[in-house]
Amino acid sequence: MALGLWLKRTMDQEIKQDNIEKEITTEKEKDGVRNLHKKYKDMIGWLEIEGTSFSYPVMQTGIKGHHEGDWQYYLHRDVHGDYSFYGTPFLDVRCKTDSDNLIIYGHNINGRRYFGYLQNFREETFFKEHPIFSFTLVETKKQDYHIVSVLETDKYANYYSFTDYGNEKDYYGMVEKILSHSKFQSKAAKKMKKEMDESDAEAFFRKYKFVTLSTCRTMDGRDKRLMVIGCRKR
Repeated sequence: MALGLWLKRTMDQEIKQDNIEKEITTEKEKDGVRNLHKKYKDMIGWLEIEGTSFSYPVMQTGIKGHHEGDWQYYLHRDVHGDYSFYGTPFLDVRCKTDSDNLIIYGHNINGRRYFGYLQNFREETFFKEHPIFSFTLVETKKQDYHIVSVLETDKYANYYSFTDYGNEKDYYGMVEKILSHSKFQSKAAKKMKKEMDESDAEAFFRKYKFVTLSTCRTMDGRDKRLMVIGCRKR
């Protein structure tokens, strides 16, 4: 493909994506997340970091009736289901809305767009200035999640096994690992660690609900991943 044609297609795609973002954000502000779900059936919630440009719908497929078997349907599709280099953030098919940990994936787009914006959390100053993100499920009100961990890892890490744990020992052990391997320590993480030290696995079991935002670190290697993990008390 000639360079000129490639650049034109790239620019056209970017303009289209910008228009879609503006359209759905306007609809969200006007009608709310719950009503937006009536139009975009695969949308399960809305993710944002207050005071920043990070504000996106979250989709989920792969379950019965929602592009069954293709849980990465939105990896390269916009909210309308059309091809998009940017894709749309989507929830792991293993997760239910009441799971212990909701794992949401998104592309690391150049210019720190979409989940490329999460690369900012690798800088301690930004991490301290933005300690909270919010996630609004279609059936609930907006809920804040305090960031307790920023992990530089890879796609093979067992962090990705953490959606629901059936026993207190596994839950306690994974939360402990998430906290201890973080690049930085937040106030929320220190508070949680103190709470864990003063209780046992049984008492701590499922006291917190987590949301994990996951994206790639392509400049560091094909399989490298970045995770930003927030929590709230149930």
